[in-house]
Amino acid sequence: MFMKIVLLLVLIFHDLFADTLKQKSQVLIINSFHKGFQWSDELINGVEKVLSKNRSIDTTILYMDSKRVNSLEYYDKLKDLYKLQLKNRKYDLVLLVDKFAYEFALNNYDDLFTTERLVFSGIERFDSLLVQRFGLEEKISGILERRAIREIFLTIDKMMPNLKKLHIINDFTVNGNDTDVILQKLISKYKNKYKINYIRYSNIDTLKKKFSVYREDEAVFFIRFYIDLDNKFRKNYEIASMIDSFNLPTFSTDSLFVGKGSLGGKIVLIEKLGENTGKLLLRLLRNKKESPIIMIDDSHAYIFDYEKIKKFGLDPTVLKEEISYINGPLSFLDENRDLVNTVFIISPFLLLLIIVLIFNLQLKIKNTKNQEFIIQQSKLAEIGEIISSIAHQWKEPLIEISTLVQSYIGTSKKTKEEDEKYIDEVMFQIYYMTETINNFQDFIKPSSKKTNFNIKIAIVKMINIVEHNMKYNYIDININIKDEKKLIILGYHNELMQSLLNIVNNAKDSILKKKMLSEKFKGEINIDIFSTQYYVQIEINDNGGGIEKKDIKRIFDPYYTTKRKGHGIGLYMTKVIIEDKMQGQITVSNKENGANFIIRLELVNENSAS
Repeated sequence: MFMKIVLLLVLIFHDLFADTLKQKSQVLIINSFHKGFQWSDELINGVEKVLSKNRSIDTTILYMDSKRVNSLEYYDKLKDLYKLQLKNRKYDLVLLVDKFAYEFALNNYDDLFTTERLVFSGIERFDSLLVQRFGLEEKISGILERRAIREIFLTIDKMMPNLKKLHIINDFTVNGNDTDVILQKLISKYKNKYKINYIRYSNIDTLKKKFSVYREDEAVFFIRFYIDLDNKFRKNYEIASMIDSFNLPTFSTDSLFVGKGSLGGKIVLIEKLGENTGKLLLRLLRNKKESPIIMIDDSHAYIFDYEKIKKFGLDPTVLKEEISYINGPLSFLDENRDLVNTVFIISPFLLLLIIVLIFNLQLKIKNTKNQEFIIQQSKLAEIGEIISSIAHQWKEPLIEISTLVQSYIGTSKKTKEEDEKYIDEVMFQIYYMTETINNFQDFIKPSSKKTNFNIKIAIVKMINIVEHNMKYNYIDININIKDEKKLIILGYHNELMQSLLNIVNNAKDSILKKKMLSEKFKGEINIDIFSTQYYVQIEINDNGGGIEKKDIKRIFDPYYTTKRKGHGIGLYMTKVIIEDKMQGQITVSNKENGANFIIRLELVNENSAS
């Protein structure tokens, strides 16, 4: 039993710490250049992106700084330094980044290593005879970087068919020498098509001056320019500044300067080259007996700077290849990336807010429809009063028409003038009755939209509807206006008439109550109108005794009424129309012998009103 427990613990321990128990593979990376040199940094980033996924691999990086220091004495000192650093260290693979590290490792293999396998990356030519001379055929694998030199010539040929002169820039470093072999063949091929100016020895100031003038039939093919005529190492930002100053379309072969001066071309994807190098390292680590592998990397893409293409009026689509752009016009999504990200983060809250808003909108629509229904219901409730007014208004013209007819029939002799006068008088009375009906129809019809109108005209129309009813009950209505020039408001004409009519009818009802106590009581309703700079104020007061204190606070509540047969809709809808629909204000108080309603409505600007 004890042994079984021990065995179980061992198995658990093994599963939990498998990565620790497993011996890690060691990879040494020797970089030809210094840390911060963009080309090699991008390549190594690609390598580490692949290797970092495997926790059983450790990497160590050494930097040679060969761009800035390049002499036999320096390499001898560097060999001694590395010999001390690598003493008693054993590596499964040694990655050599670019030509300097590769040749340095070949020349010093016996001093620095024992049985380690070497893998190169980023060199452009592989010399098998050189490897044989050092007896390292079985230890060398690698990936050759292929610059798309031939494809760039074809690209220039298609995009600039009228080209007369091509300037090629390629420095005199060892890497430049490797490229020179390919260039010489292509120069020989194209020299009869256009002039070729091949530049290997120059300096930045000379090149800036040489290519500062635009010539539509010339172009530059930039390959590299790290060492100038003064044997001075140039940094990437200095080279980029030089290329950007050129006033000629400048094609290139790698991604270091696209978007920093170069127009573009068929570009080596440096980080992708690094990723493919990492995959080769994994393959060799998994199978330590794998035969040497020499590969050519073909990680390229047609990439162009949109701004430069636009500047020189060139069209990459003639290549009929898959093309991508940098510095292109931003899409709405790219321009508003931060906003889109923010919206994405808060989208659940927005969704909840939208749901709440929709719910509130539905309630508002329901309430609006309900209000519209109640407004019409309120109008219907006033129809009895209006019909009573119509009856009173029609009574006099009907009596007048009856008298005219009887008088006309009783007259034996009728002249033409008497006929015309008779007809005019009858037609006048009929017109008056028709106008009464028209006013009634206008009042019943709901307003469809807000309009500018004169408040005096609305009040006069409202008074005309109830005028005879008021006269029949011996109630005087007085309209007092202080400034008739500023009475234009924006709102709903008919609804405002109904609001005022509700107040006037309530005043009439209060006055009739007092009349029941004293037949000699003289009813009076005053409508005072005056305007300020910003609003027009309407005061409607009566002498009907006012509103009781217990009722005045609830007078605008829906369905609240002090009348025995009241509906409680009128004043509620008056408040809705004034405050909700017309953004005004209505208040009520008792003043002297009766109620005093004050309505304030915003004036329309004189310019907009005109």
